[in-house]
Amino acid sequence: MASLLFVTVIRALLPIINRVHATVLGVKPLGKNGIICVEVRRHKGRPVKLEDGCEVRPGDPVIKLHFNDAWINEKRRSRSSSGSGSRVFPRGFVSYSKEALQVLATEVANGKYGSIVAIYGWTAFYAHARRLGFQVIDLPNSLRVKLALLHITALMRGQQIPWFRKHVTFARPVQVKAVWLSRGELLRIYGSMA
Repeated sequence: MASLLFVTVIRALLPIINRVHATVLGVKPLGKNGIICVEVRRHKGRPVKLEDGCEVRPGDPVIKLHFNDAWINEKRRSRSSSGSGSRVFPRGFVSYSKEALQVLATEVANGKYGSIVAIYGWTAFYAHARRLGFQVIDLPNSLRVKLALLHITALMRGQQIPWFRKHVTFARPVQVKAVWLSRGELLRIYGSMA
């Protein structure tokens, strides 16, 4: 009963929280209809040394990636109403993400985001992100990371993502890690695919 009440409250509050969050931080959907939203910001925190030699320093312009929750919800609704077997989140995650990263690479190459150094995000889907070329980095055990973990867990629970029920238990909670991709690697991997 308490679990059902929690899920109901989360579902009611998350769209409001996400809208406020997106407005305050300037998070915008990538392209007209895609799985990723972008937030252009300055890097905060310690320098990050990426495997390709890129070093992201505090103050460097970066793009933080966010999932487009409205897009995910729409895909889930359209699939359940049509009964089709078409790919949907999280099935199709890698394909949809590749398409979005191709759009992002084109926009970065065309100068839309200025001289960004890298793109990054915090995610529980870091194994999938590694398949997309991202470098996975552990996050520190800080209050900010714990709040992000709470938010991501609430999103996954509220959206009833099957992966969440299958892989997350009390003994094995959600893990969130940072995923990074330098500007050079973004353009190398995804710029040539467009």
